[in-house]
Amino acid sequence: MEISKIKLLRVLEIMKQTDEDHPIPVNQIIKKLKLYGIEAERKSVLRDIYALRDCGYDIVLHSDNKRGFFMGSREFEDWELKVLMDAVASSEFLTEKNRKDMINKISALASVNSQKVLKAVTPLLSSEHTGDPVTKNNIDIILKAISKQSKIGFEYTYTGTDLKKHLRYDGMEYSVSPYTIVRKQDRYYLIANYDKYDTLSYFRLERISDPEILEEKALPPEKLLGNGAKTRIADFVERNIYNFSGETTFIRLTCDEDRIDLLVDTFGTTFHIEKVENGKVTAGVTINDGWGITSWLVQHGDVVEVLEPKSVRNDVIDLLKRLSLKYEIVKGENK
Repeated sequence: MEISKIKLLRVLEIMKQTDEDHPIPVNQIIKKLKLYGIEAERKSVLRDIYALRDCGYDIVLHSDNKRGFFMGSREFEDWELKVLMDAVASSEFLTEKNRKDMINKISALASVNSQKVLKAVTPLLSSEHTGDPVTKNNIDIILKAISKQSKIGFEYTYTGTDLKKHLRYDGMEYSVSPYTIVRKQDRYYLIANYDKYDTLSYFRLERISDPEILEEKALPPEKLLGNGAKTRIADFVERNIYNFSGETTFIRLTCDEDRIDLLVDTFGTTFHIEKVENGKVTAGVTINDGWGITSWLVQHGDVVEVLEPKSVRNDVIDLLKRLSLKYEIVKGENK
């Protein structure tokens, strides 16, 4: 590569380390170029800066001209980088080295001063986490399959009494049309259409074994879901409690007025308040019925009550009866 092109790239690299509070004068740029073995004059450095400006880089001359130039705007604001770094730092399927490497790459998008601050306020998880290469590999394969609009085949696992993974249904191969990957409750899930059904299904990525991209083309989501397929998939993800799917249904809940945050944490802002009376709130929300919502209602039964439909209310009652019977037996044995 010509030295002039290398110099231009080095000037860009140097400028990316600056911000409004930490500009750099041309003479300092020249000194930094020397560290790369590049000799440069003031005029040539200025030409490079103006060329980078012409290419769309927001390089600004400080109001105090003697302080030099700085990068006025970036692809990511510091708060955006912080969000990305937090997501990486809290990902248990990544090894400590994975997380450190990725955080370094993300922070490198900030100025030198911001890099120090971002790293200082982004603690890593304990080094006891060894990572999960299965999830990383599965994400890569699924993304490639979605890009090719191809189906994927895999076996699905479960944890046995020996605390080891075993294949479901004696290693039966699932053939699915992959649509998206989502992260919920700190786990990654594949949202796909299983060939046997005309619905969407969840598959936990760390339970997918030996995935392969098949020659058969995936069923387009529009053929499965109709118009607005992306919105329908998003609704499916949002309405499933604990990632157990079921029939879409409308339920009415009641809780104390000061417990609305619990509803927001679970359902977002998709529910609507029907009335507020005597410190109580009645709210309606559309969810996917099934074990997930029943479990959630029992978990929060001391502060939330389901009013309708009767079928969901009966599911909660049945589960509470089974739990009551179970713990009465245990209590009796402990006397």
